[in-house]
Amino acid sequence: MSSGPTRASSILHCTQCGSPAEPDTRFCEDCGTAISAPVPRPPSPPKPHAGFRGKPASDETAELEALVALHPDDETYQKLLAVQLHDHALKDWWKDPKTGNLLCTTVEQIQHARKQLDRAAALRFNDPALRAGLEKLRRTVESQEARKYTGNWFQIVLLGIFYIFPGWIWWYVNRRPEFMLNRDYMKYVKTGKEPGALAKMGGSAEKVSNFFDSATGGWGFVFAFIFMFICSPIMMLLAYKENYIDVKKEYESS
Repeated sequence: MSSGPTRASSILHCTQCGSPAEPDTRFCEDCGTAISAPVPRPPSPPKPHAGFRGKPASDETAELEALVALHPDDETYQKLLAVQLHDHALKDWWKDPKTGNLLCTTVEQIQHARKQLDRAAALRFNDPALRAGLEKLRRTVESQEARKYTGNWFQIVLLGIFYIFPGWIWWYVNRRPEFMLNRDYMKYVKTGKEPGALAKMGGSAEKVSNFFDSATGGWGFVFAFIFMFICSPIMMLLAYKENYIDVKKEYESS
């Protein structure tokens, strides 16, 4: 039995995802959120003008922008604004109730995060740790566009045996961007329904899988697999439209 304070008493927790962090940690290792303000706010700063850049004076980002404009040579305000923009980059990301992680689900969230990080990177300050935190968060944002295949690999092998090239095409057209996979996952978490291997591909494949599940019960995945195999050319065209053409339109409309 030991006396004195324990190590656990000094552990901090991320305000975004709840992950534990050491007291001297600047950014959360899981989501990149700043653990604590790395630069103290100077005492009695001059008050910014109301309505700076069309924003209310109470808005913290607008206040810091006003202070940066009033004191362009003061690095302190540049750092504070960079931290504020860093944290604001994850605005409206969905918080997974199971893990507490923040997940991107829309193109708008990706573009908003990029804009905030670009603004932060353009600020003038000499803080390697803060620069590294901004770059780490940028990599997280960029990863939301990476495509993954979440379907059944047996279908790829089977198509490859019979048709050679369609196996590769099936894999290619059914790769969904990470933010769309997060969107699918969010839907299933909210409904409480666990998707099968075919339903995890989303889009038309998900609809076919859910239809046969509801119509035939526990053997629905077998009928869905057979249907998708027989109608694979049509399913490929639909998957390409949903995972590539529709994604492009989403970017263009945002």
